[in-house]
Amino acid sequence: MPVTVTVRLIVTTKHSLVLLPGALQSSALLAPLASALAPFADVLSLDLPGHGGQPIPDTLNAHELAQAVKVELDARNVARTHVFGYSLGGYVGLLLAQAHPDRVAGVFAHATKLSWTPEVASREVRGLDPDRILQKAPAFAATLEQVHAPQDWRLLTRRVADLLTQLGDNPAVTDAVLRGLTVPVQLSVGDHDRMVTVEETVGAYRTLARGRLLVLPDVTHPLEHSVQERLAPEIHTFLQATGGHT
Repeated sequence: MPVTVTVRLIVTTKHSLVLLPGALQSSALLAPLASALAPFADVLSLDLPGHGGQPIPDTLNAHELAQAVKVELDARNVARTHVFGYSLGGYVGLLLAQAHPDRVAGVFAHATKLSWTPEVASREVRGLDPDRILQKAPAFAATLEQVHAPQDWRLLTRRVADLLTQLGDNPAVTDAVLRGLTVPVQLSVGDHDRMVTVEETVGAYRTLARGRLLVLPDVTHPLEHSVQERLAPEIHTFLQATGGHT
């Protein structure tokens, strides 16, 4: 008597994942994260306008940064994607999800400041004076010059300072924006982050309709290689939990 064997073929499709660095950073910063996630996702690392050697706009505006990412996705035929953003990159990812929820499967924002006031902005801007950087942190100045060549890192630093001042006066990601997001959002923060507090991150998480929260012990604000190694499996879990294959 013949035996019938049924073979089921399981076809898997990688997730699409865009990585967005923070202010005054370039996509090269996220190379360890991109490498760790490559087996699980089609990873695209983007530079924000004015960063990584791109022409510096006359002004930097948070909404325009998000629109620039959308234009880049169009150019690369990326119909729908998850977004990981570090610091300002996470802020931009949230605005992209607000403006184009059909294009964003989920946002993972790490060390993203969501509580902006004029006082907070003034404190952050004090560290962005190019002359002060040259005097107090010449190694950092040399890094900025290398990362953003051939553009003038001093000009970019001033543009970023203006952007933070704008956010202090008129935050783009408000509680109403967070409350209205329809895509899954994971917020993560280090418990030793001196720029982004655990308290403000928890407050933002509680505002989200589809929020997730991660607090990393003994982690500060800079996205060190070791922190990226810790984040990679968390991002992979987020991708699996929130779907959004393209």
